[in-house]
Amino acid sequence: MLDRTKYKTKNYLHFDHRVKIENVEGYVTNHLKIGNHSFLPLIRYVTSFEKRIEEKNPDFDNRPIKPKNRVIMYAGHMDNFIYKYYAEVLNEEYYNKFCIENGIDDCVSAYRNNKAGKSNIDFAAEIINQTVEYEKAYVLVGDFTNYFDKINHELLKKHLAEVLNMPRLQKDWFNIFHSITKYGYYKKECLNKKIGSDDSFKHRNKKSYFENISDFRAFQKNNKTQHNTNKFGIPQGSAISAVFANIYASEFDKKLKNIADECFGVYRRYSDDFILVIPNSKMVNELKIRSIERDIIEIASKYEIELHQDKTGIYLYENNKILDISNNEVSHLDYLGFVFDGTTIKMRGKSPYKFYRNANKLINMAKSVKTKKELPGLPYKKRIYGLCTDLGRNYNNHGNFISYAKRAQKKFDEMSPNTDNLIMNQLKNRKKKIEKMLGYKIHTKI
Repeated sequence: MLDRTKYKTKNYLHFDHRVKIENVEGYVTNHLKIGNHSFLPLIRYVTSFEKRIEEKNPDFDNRPIKPKNRVIMYAGHMDNFIYKYYAEVLNEEYYNKFCIENGIDDCVSAYRNNKAGKSNIDFAAEIINQTVEYEKAYVLVGDFTNYFDKINHELLKKHLAEVLNMPRLQKDWFNIFHSITKYGYYKKECLNKKIGSDDSFKHRNKKSYFENISDFRAFQKNNKTQHNTNKFGIPQGSAISAVFANIYASEFDKKLKNIADECFGVYRRYSDDFILVIPNSKMVNELKIRSIERDIIEIASKYEIELHQDKTGIYLYENNKILDISNNEVSHLDYLGFVFDGTTIKMRGKSPYKFYRNANKLINMAKSVKTKKELPGLPYKKRIYGLCTDLGRNYNNHGNFISYAKRAQKKFDEMSPNTDNLIMNQLKNRKKKIEKMLGYKIHTKI
């Protein structure tokens, strides 16, 4: 029986109605049925967020804003359960075993169900502490460019068959693979124009864009589904895409792990970010590390992975400093949201900036509603206190940014005791700042 807590019914609108896992578990776990399952098109939307342009000083708070878009696609309710189930099977029964047998279990951090309880905090603290323990080390960081969009289908299929230990993909696995590589989709904004906004559907208490699948098929005849006709690219957002992305990089991981082992160093990859830390020695000098960089570029090219030139670099850690060896200037290591300058560790500058900016937006919205509706008190107080103060340590069962920072401070103090961990220093005046935004004192300890 599947764990009901992992297979929760989502409230989003799609082409099919919401389902409960207990009502469809027999179908979702039936390999013969999934082999013949007809997957619905995905719904595609673009999410925009603001990215501050990094300067030499990671704490500089007046950096210009650069908008960045990310394409997200999400599956129908039944399809989402199928992808989730197959992702779980793929991870637990095959990929974890593959990683252990090939010596890369510790190297791949993201989207691993055997890494439960760990997060980017743990992985960043581990690698920074290891760098410090080497006393003198070369650090090579890299980033895959538009990783999900450029995954080669044939190579993914080959690596997937290897992980599953199948000469060729069985019918159900091939159907899953085909639905993710040759996916169909509708743009959300086009759907809303043709059939109505999400708000209008929810206002009418509708649980789906269509009363039944037959109505959707009739709509589909007059409004053709768009398809990925390329020989590359998988959607970011489906429950199985992240596992596929890990599997796609399996040969890259093995090669870089071999390089790390030969040089008595460590290699880690978190989704599309990777890092190689190698202790400086007689066998590893600047000439050697540049040679290793060229080898990595060749390995990436061989396995159809494009490296982001602007995000690939080599640094030298020594004498409690980080040097960029491309220009021999003092620099810093930016890894998984944390900045290490050779002595201190802080959150990336944009993290507290976004926290205060979002708090200000929320509080200003509440003040605007108060004025507009002539309310006696400020609305949304529960939300404001939950997101913007220490009182939100259990907000929505996850906590808030402050509780995240506290966890990071505690974890770095435990795992990286030889660095000056200043994470909570970045939020030390949070009460005064939030009170200033609110315009009144919060009469409780936060």
